[in-house]
Amino acid sequence: MDANEPTGLQIKLADLIEAMRKLCIAARTHEPGTASVTDARGAALALLTPDGTFLSANRTAAALLGYSNADLVGKQLADMAPASSCAPLASELSVSAHREFHSFPTVLGGRTGQPIQLMLHQQSVPTGQTGRSALLTLFEEPLVSGPELANATRLPDASARDHLTYLTMGQQKERQRLAAELHDGLGQALTLVKLMAEDALMRIRRGQVDDAAQLLDATVLRIRETIGDVRQICGELRPLMLDQLGLPAALGSLCRRIERGAENVSVVFNCDVDDEDVPEHLKADMFRLAQEALNNTVKHAAATEVTLGFRRIAGGLLMTIQDNGIGYENRSLSTEDACTTGLGLIGMQHRVESHGGTFSIQSFGTSGTLVSAAWNA
Repeated sequence: MDANEPTGLQIKLADLIEAMRKLCIAARTHEPGTASVTDARGAALALLTPDGTFLSANRTAAALLGYSNADLVGKQLADMAPASSCAPLASELSVSAHREFHSFPTVLGGRTGQPIQLMLHQQSVPTGQTGRSALLTLFEEPLVSGPELANATRLPDASARDHLTYLTMGQQKERQRLAAELHDGLGQALTLVKLMAEDALMRIRRGQVDDAAQLLDATVLRIRETIGDVRQICGELRPLMLDQLGLPAALGSLCRRIERGAENVSVVFNCDVDDEDVPEHLKADMFRLAQEALNNTVKHAAATEVTLGFRRIAGGLLMTIQDNGIGYENRSLSTEDACTTGLGLIGMQHRVESHGGTFSIQSFGTSGTLVSAAWNA
């Protein structure tokens, strides 16, 4: 972790959830017709200090900017901006520091230095220090660029053909980002495996069998890591179990896997929904919500019983995750917790509410937490 990382900031999960709700409402009101790319992993979210220093970032934000989560912590936005954008960025951050909500376009360079035009939506979040706040920041990649982005990110009233054009543009941007990740991540890993295997083969031909064996052992480990990376990327794009089993069965399998992997935790699944009752475009988000909430419960709630409920309600579907743990809605989060727990939960909140659903967390003191999400379907 960077030595320059600001310390001592504590953020309540309830405040983070409320900030996410305010941010989404304000962003839609500010630019109601803005078209942007939504990553397969969900919203790109980070917590920044008022001067633009990263406190934490989720995996989507890190992937968008070409860094790991750990690499971003302590880094400043100004360090990632081209020289021509530094002064305007500093000015916009100064405005954000004195407003509850502020939205502005900027240009950042990822690890490769390739400029990325972005819209930043920033919502103030109170912290445990008097007079200090953090900025919950949503990074969006607009479908318009250059002067159009600087002057008006709002799309004109569009026909069905226009909407299809913007949808296609979004798909192309998403494909470009995934292609870059595959090239920079998996491509490099496979190249290294190839070189290691070739080196081992040369050693065998020279009679250096023991050295070759050690190198092949290291190659096998690298291959296992690469397989894990492939599974992670595929799972983020669309969990394989959804296509193999359908959503209800996939949720049941998830509960069993969570229970097997946790100590002294019973996970119960109650469901009265059939797979055909669930709109196809919601299935992946529903699965990810359950996965995120269950993992957080096991890691942080100190619960012994967790119940995942999925049922029909008037006009839609309701998913609930309830535990008998210590409750964390009002618990203060360190910046590390905000990344691993808080940003994960509000990322799920963004997924639910961006589809017109509702999301809530209720804490019952020492008697557990209830996470609820409802969708019109």
